[in-house]
Amino acid sequence: MHPVWESTIDRQPGAEAFVARCLLGAGWVGAKRRLSMFDLRTWAALCGLLHTQYLRATGEHDPDLGHADARTVETTAYQLADLVMGRDALGGDHRRRLRQSLGRLQGAIVTVRTVEADDELAAERMIEGWVPLIGEVWAAKTRLDLAEPRDWGALKGTTSLRVEIGRWAAEQVIAQRCTWLDLEVLRALGPGLPARVWACMEAWARWPQRSFDGFEETVIGLGRPALESLGVARYARPKDARRALDRAGDKIIASDPAYLLVHCEKRAGWCLVVRRRVGARTRGELRRQFRATAAERSVVRAAVRRSVAEAAGAQRAA
Repeated sequence: MHPVWESTIDRQPGAEAFVARCLLGAGWVGAKRRLSMFDLRTWAALCGLLHTQYLRATGEHDPDLGHADARTVETTAYQLADLVMGRDALGGDHRRRLRQSLGRLQGAIVTVRTVEADDELAAERMIEGWVPLIGEVWAAKTRLDLAEPRDWGALKGTTSLRVEIGRWAAEQVIAQRCTWLDLEVLRALGPGLPARVWACMEAWARWPQRSFDGFEETVIGLGRPALESLGVARYARPKDARRALDRAGDKIIASDPAYLLVHCEKRAGWCLVVRRRVGARTRGELRRQFRATAAERSVVRAAVRRSVAEAAGAQRAA
């Protein structure tokens, strides 16, 4: 689904399939408006919840996605905020940011153009459609007459949220015609260029089929279409765009242990070279180990800070 977050050139896809690759085969996917990386996190969280909810409901008869209820995500504002913002969801403005993001997603109309070739006839059939990402959004909040401020903790989880996913988008998610993004990595990369480059690399379709050393490498020529897709086409000087990509690459490598190299190099021409571990399962395991180690380091740092504070307090008391 990533082409929705990529620009088109003069309202048309560029010559490179990278700009707006259609996940259904020949064709392209575009949108009438640009969406932010925060919107991408919201959308990824909604798609993950939809997929989990659909699997729970799947039994003898699969739910019919033609019915709105079958593709409506039922969650709470707290759960969605935690998925989208993590620790930042503790702030007081998380509901406002989520409402604004859902409003932008609701206003995005996606243009889908596919091409079906007829093997028996020398002809192609072009199909074009305009579909929404999400439909109706309903929120319900329970109000209680509470006298003590501490009693407000009882309200946690009482804000229910129902978000209808568009039929076409829901069909792509359930059929696995999408790119699954690690939300924790996406949050760690922030709202800017590193997240955009990383999301593009996760969805990049031209990785080599196999590798003999456990790594895979791809090279993307930094022509106009790729610069547009990567979000650095507005730089006046090409070297400034390359420097921005290098900084984004450093952030990606520091945040995602699955990537070993994201750097601009001059080969036949200037290009972005990306090297990462082979296999989605291998990359997922590396990320889990990285997070577990980071959590252990955080616990150790907290213990050291407490020990230092207690020692300082004892010295002042003496």
